[in-house]
Amino acid sequence: MRKAMALLTLLVGLALTVVGFMLAAPFGPLDNPAIADPRLPFAPTLFVLGVMLLFFSAVVYELYPGKD
Repeated sequence: MRKAMALLTLLVGLALTVVGFMLAAPFGPLDNPAIADPRLPFAPTLFVLGVMLLFFSAVVYELYPGKD
């Protein structure tokens, strides 16, 4: 159960990181000022939250009770 919870946290963090990056990354010509804005206003927040969850997965693995 301990490994499953850490893996779940890792996968959710990775998914949020990828989705946040893809929604915040500009696609198209960079000289267009309308394309510089993220598609969602909170997309950078999703990216940062995903990175935080990636690091938090190690904490989940260490603090979640195992089979002792």
